[in-house]
Amino acid sequence: MHAEALRKNAAGNLYGCADLDDERCLAFEKNYAPEKTFGDYHELLQDRDVDAVIICLPNFLHFPASLAALEAGKHVLCEKPPTMNAAEMKVLRDEAKKRNLVYFFSRQSRFTPTMRAAKAVVDEGRLGKIYYAKATFVRSRGIPVGIGDWFTEKKRSGGGALIDIGIHALDSVWYLMGTPRPVSVSGQVFRNFAHLVKAPIFDVEDAAYAFIRFENDAIIQLETSWAGNLSDDVPPRKYFGQELINSMVYGTKASVRLNPVTLFEDRHGELVTVPLHVKEDEPSGFELQLRNFIDSINGEAAPVNNADQAVALMEMLDAIYASSAIGREVPIT
Repeated sequence: MHAEALRKNAAGNLYGCADLDDERCLAFEKNYAPEKTFGDYHELLQDRDVDAVIICLPNFLHFPASLAALEAGKHVLCEKPPTMNAAEMKVLRDEAKKRNLVYFFSRQSRFTPTMRAAKAVVDEGRLGKIYYAKATFVRSRGIPVGIGDWFTEKKRSGGGALIDIGIHALDSVWYLMGTPRPVSVSGQVFRNFAHLVKAPIFDVEDAAYAFIRFENDAIIQLETSWAGNLSDDVPPRKYFGQELINSMVYGTKASVRLNPVTLFEDRHGELVTVPLHVKEDEPSGFELQLRNFIDSINGEAAPVNNADQAVALMEMLDAIYASSAIGREVPIT
């Protein structure tokens, strides 16, 4: 998807790709025709013609690959989660600032037509003061495994459903709320459905639930699961059994729902339902994200997905895991 987006952006050129697997590397070369291919990303980073890299590796490689790229003087766009924890992300943020480089974590959902329609009404002030959001990404039967079964092994994934799909739901509402600073978290994670997948190691959560407080007194309620016995109002989805991806952001003047994107607005005491217009023929979220990344490198725009936000996002995930481990609310300092 990133390569497809780059192909459609005249401001950037797909110069090279690196993959340890020869078969995958050849397939990528056949489909996208980079000028060069490399067996090891360290070799790619030594090429002086490379300005920026897009990292699409398993979670445990995000930090070392991003750090190596920054140390080599390359701008970085890294897939989610940006790192395995906040401590790693702070290192990347500081390294990028020290070298005056752009660090950008991939959250293409911030750029989708649906999200941009919701963000527009927020920016117009139509929600008033935002005080609460509910973020949901749940599946009944959708536990991923990945190449080499890395998804279900904590030392390679960093976690399960929370760090894999919960991060999407959390970031969506947090972004719409204006990315306020988190101050405390109460959360619980569960591992109840390991029997659904034949994996040699399954030491991550398949569900997570959290209550997050922010410095502006707003709160987020998060629910996410790879597997659960969901009710029949959750729609069926190929490969995942049933799946629900939806979020609501509540304000004093109106609330907005993402799926389908709709405004519920108070007009002189009457609650009015306002479907928001979404243009279907606009560039994809991947394309607009890449455009913002390149514009940031060129000094023409601020990165929508920046390193400071990546730190705060990982702090929230860390705090959910910590709260679950000790059984009480934990502060984020």
